[in-house]
Amino acid sequence: MKKIKILVTGAGSGVGQSIIKSLNISKIKCQVISADIDYFNSALFRTKNSIIVPKVEEPGALKWYLTNLKKLKINILMIGSEFDINFFSKNKKIIKKKTNCDVCITDSNTIKIADDKYLTQQFLKDNGLPYLKTFKPKTLLEAVKFSKKLKFPFILKGRFGTSSRNVFLIKKKDELISFFYHVEKPILQEHIGSKKNDLKTEYTCSFFTTKNKEIIGPFIAKRKLLNGTSWIVEVKNNNKIASLIKKIAKLIDNAGSFNIQLRVNNNGSPIPFEFNPRFSGTTSIRAHFGFNEPEMYIRNFILGKKINQPNIKKGISFRYIEEIFLDNSNIKDIAKRMGKGKINKWF
Repeated sequence: MKKIKILVTGAGSGVGQSIIKSLNISKIKCQVISADIDYFNSALFRTKNSIIVPKVEEPGALKWYLTNLKKLKINILMIGSEFDINFFSKNKKIIKKKTNCDVCITDSNTIKIADDKYLTQQFLKDNGLPYLKTFKPKTLLEAVKFSKKLKFPFILKGRFGTSSRNVFLIKKKDELISFFYHVEKPILQEHIGSKKNDLKTEYTCSFFTTKNKEIIGPFIAKRKLLNGTSWIVEVKNNNKIASLIKKIAKLIDNAGSFNIQLRVNNNGSPIPFEFNPRFSGTTSIRAHFGFNEPEMYIRNFILGKKINQPNIKKGISFRYIEEIFLDNSNIKDIAKRMGKGKINKWF
């Protein structure tokens, strides 16, 4: 079988790297081309083929992709940057029509619900599922008023965005006043689970929706965070969480990977706080334990193969720091060194 050519955008991000790792351990023959918006992104120096792409918000970005996806004969585009999601969801059909390249992205209405943390909670509430009390104050005065309906501590965070940016655990009124204007389009949200960043109450989970709307999974793992990234991950079963995820999966119109971040309360009941209808920073961890979502997408959406429920292994994953080296190089010649980075075998 001819190698499938896959372009991974945001390849230098944790998500992009995770997609590439998953493809590299897949049994499918594929040629990965890593893409990012500038040269200072690590994955560009670890894949044989790498390119620089324009920011999706730049004028002419769509024209660039239509020209180059066709020129490079790319079969699939996989998205490693959250900033690219709305652009590719909006232009998925025209890209397929003009270039014959499949964009691995779900429906725009699903993205709208997931991108908005307030709408996420409304979706859960409207469908009779566990949800977090959430308020969207327009002013600090409103925020103080709404805070009286929540118990301390509660969460102050942006209504949009991911990766734990500008998320504050508010323990008293003075902290709300101090941090309120640091958050764009803020929401106040009920806080449950442990106040510590431990492996007791927070989970990262996913399911995969096939072309025929069959639900594969779920994958369930506890996690400990470092700067918004799942740093320690324990893969294990949890019947309550599995049941909840399956209910959500049946209700939401999805295609491919769908991530759910949740916490459990003191009674062990899970409540989601974030949806992400895309690949995740833990995609490679899932792939190692038997839940390879990039591979499932290729097999099902591209090759038309049926996906069976995978055997998900149990285990723990620890992340660590790694370096890529470009010996005898400097900033001026970095463009010529793409694909030539080296890593040491330290252990």
